[in-house]
Amino acid sequence: MALQRIKLSLTELRCLAQSEGAAGSEPYLWTTFFAFGAQRLPSQTGNLGVITPAYDAFRTEFPDGMKGGQVAAVPPFIASAHFDMDLDTAPRPKLVGCVVILMEEDSTPHNSIVMGRIAYAKEIEAQLEALVHERIRTQNFDDITQAEYAAIQSAVSSKARSAIARNQWNPWRDQDDNIGATYALFKYPKPADAGGQPSGRWIELQYFDLPEITNNKGDRFVLSGRLSVEAIPPPTIVICATERAALEAKQDQLDGLRRRITTLQQQLANASASQKAAIVYELEATNRLITEAEAQIPALRAALAACMPHDAGGRPRRDQGR
Repeated sequence: MALQRIKLSLTELRCLAQSEGAAGSEPYLWTTFFAFGAQRLPSQTGNLGVITPAYDAFRTEFPDGMKGGQVAAVPPFIASAHFDMDLDTAPRPKLVGCVVILMEEDSTPHNSIVMGRIAYAKEIEAQLEALVHERIRTQNFDDITQAEYAAIQSAVSSKARSAIARNQWNPWRDQDDNIGATYALFKYPKPADAGGQPSGRWIELQYFDLPEITNNKGDRFVLSGRLSVEAIPPPTIVICATERAALEAKQDQLDGLRRRITTLQQQLANASASQKAAIVYELEATNRLITEAEAQIPALRAALAACMPHDAGGRPRRDQGR
């Protein structure tokens, strides 16, 4: 069988209950997608292909004041990943899945929480790779056990907390909380008789809910998603792809930072006297990041313009961007 594209998407986050009172919850997600038995990714070094979307403005993309019964779409930049697989007729075991960490925004500085996300991304990849390596060694392709899952959670949480603590000046402020985590795992091949196993377990077209995320404070959230098996589209030729991607990434970063400023200004307007100093510090730090990013835009635009095809008069032919 030819290669097929397996796409795993997270579609919405539902709040069933939250513990932040009348103000509501300020949730955000860290997501990781992984696959075993797929075509190797360009950055892949081990047995497992792992994709953790890297976007530092992740907190600004989720709604504030979320209450029980409300639903929010998962922002597209962290919502999906795809892997190309040969679902052949005499297959070796294959799997795709995702891990999701649900956080509650409080007062951790943006720079610090970014460092926490980076530490999370490195550790979750290391833990998943170690698990798959052991499973290959023992030829055990059963579901992840609760003990394995708990060990991964503990290791990842420890690394992320340490990174956050090392990168802030005031550890006594109200830190962002880890509400919990959840994961989904889909396997191939599907047995001729699934033996009464629940649906949502195999690599095939489906819509699904991940296990509910809860904690001892009374927070309850559910993520929904979609798994699809599609034909691989023909390649798109993008002229000046590297230069174009660099400029778009910087502009996306700027947009996220500016949204962060708006959020902080709103928080400052309603903050108590004891809270204002920390918010002002965060505003100043974010403004510095905006200044740095804005200073890089002209050079990125110039690099793209220099790369583009030019007409007889030496003008860039912008209609040939694709």
